[in-house]
Amino acid sequence: MNEISVPMPLEEKFIDKLLSINNQIEKSKITNVYFALPLSDKDKTTFEQNRMLLQNITDFNYWKKIINYSREKGFDFIYLLNSPKPLFNESPFLLKQLEKLDNLINKLRSEDLKKLRISNIQLMGYIAKHYPDMELYVSTSFEYTQVRQIQNLMIKFPQIKQIVPSHDVNKNFKFLKTIRKLYPNLNIEIMLNEGCLGGCPFRFWHAMSFPTIYNPKIKELDDDLKSNWFNNSCSILGNTLENFCIGKNIYPWEVEEYSKIGIKQFKLVGRNSEEFLSGDYLKYFLLFLKGIDNYKNIEDVKLKYLIHYYIRRNMDFKVKDIKPYLPNIKYFVKKGHLCASICGDECRYCYNCAENIRKHFKNYNLNF
Repeated sequence: MNEISVPMPLEEKFIDKLLSINNQIEKSKITNVYFALPLSDKDKTTFEQNRMLLQNITDFNYWKKIINYSREKGFDFIYLLNSPKPLFNESPFLLKQLEKLDNLINKLRSEDLKKLRISNIQLMGYIAKHYPDMELYVSTSFEYTQVRQIQNLMIKFPQIKQIVPSHDVNKNFKFLKTIRKLYPNLNIEIMLNEGCLGGCPFRFWHAMSFPTIYNPKIKELDDDLKSNWFNNSCSILGNTLENFCIGKNIYPWEVEEYSKIGIKQFKLVGRNSEEFLSGDYLKYFLLFLKGIDNYKNIEDVKLKYLIHYYIRRNMDFKVKDIKPYLPNIKYFVKKGHLCASICGDECRYCYNCAENIRKHFKNYNLNF
């Protein structure tokens, strides 16, 4: 059984929809929800990688009701302290940040919420020292792509419960099998529908750019200094068919290859979209999980609904039409560890797939 992690819905009625999804799928189960206080929340620590700016001002007590409701319905809960921004002891705000962190952790502990997803190594050290009862989970924003990086991390923090490797090694099966072999008791969670560009030079910096406090003077800055710069630059880089084929998102029919190497924990994203705030995004979760059950369940679905950042793009392909021309996961099972070294030179596999798509879909707009 695949264990699926999803962002916590923001209303109780949407949590009920997660239960409905679980009742409609066979090979997977949504087992836990993850969440960070939004930018407008009074109790946020500023160690969160904020993806939501709500109009209403909230506090932990507001969200506590929804968190506990999700737990009552059988979902586990992970809190995200996943901003990779460095901690500067010169900062006049650091002591205030730590005070807010201590207050929040104590509020989480009072509700028996012990799981923290972390992206900052210093913050992990602080929490491990002062709150040894809290469980440590490693965010994908660490962007670790080497076995040795994870070995050194585990030497420093052997109590780590789970890691989410960098999006770029999603299809490096040799890397994933090695980690699975070296640390059989360490949980490995893989991101499924993240639509980031493979080898994106901005990904780490984009995660660091998310604001942690609301600053109305941000409008006065040059556009190149705002966090939106990354979204705009991302769009420029990602608007080619080649980049679409090189992407590291995982399709529903590919998930079984990860089960074969003992990886059965996966993550779906989407909390930074308007559709998630309204609850409409949950239909994409259902489509994806029904596709894991059986490819035929989604063969008439538009492919873009399976990739987070492509949902609003001008892509009308149905899954059944384009699937034969997409890069095949079995190629990466054999050679995915070489992508970081020879892509575009010795290996042109994904580029050839893109060219085949271009030939067979002449009547489609291929500038995404």
